[in-house]
Amino acid sequence: MKTRLTLDHLPPSVNAIWRFSKKAGKMYRTEAYNTWANGEGWNVKAQLQRQHKFTGPVYVTLAMRRRRSNMDGDNFQKGIFDLLQSVGAIENDKFIMGCNWYWSANLPDGVAAEITIVQADALEDAA
Repeated sequence: MKTRLTLDHLPPSVNAIWRFSKKAGKMYRTEAYNTWANGEGWNVKAQLQRQHKFTGPVYVTLAMRRRRSNMDGDNFQKGIFDLLQSVGAIENDKFIMGCNWYWSANLPDGVAAEITIVQADALEDAA
C-alpha cells in the first residue's frame, strides 16, 4: 500500500516554526507555521479521502522543489511530518522509521512537494 500526497507550498523552515515566550515561559508555534499548516491541512485532507492512512511504522519519501539554491532541505521535514500526523495520514510521526528527501526540478507546476508514504513492514517483507 502506498499513499502519494502533494503540497502547494513548503512549510516554514524548522528554524521559524517555534518561538519561546519569556513572559509565558513556554514554546509556541508561529503564525507563519499555523497559517501554512491550516492551508495545507485542508489540501492534504482532501487528497486523503481517496488514499490509505497508516498506523505503525512507515517510511516517507519527500521530493521537494527548491526555490533558492541556499535552501537546506532537512529544515522542512519536521513541519511536513507534523502535518501528516495532524491530518491523520500517519498515526504518529514517531513511527517514521526513515525518510528519503531530495530536491526535484521535475515536479508539476504548482507542486512544492510530493510525499510518498509506505508501510515499513511492506518494504522489509519485500527485501
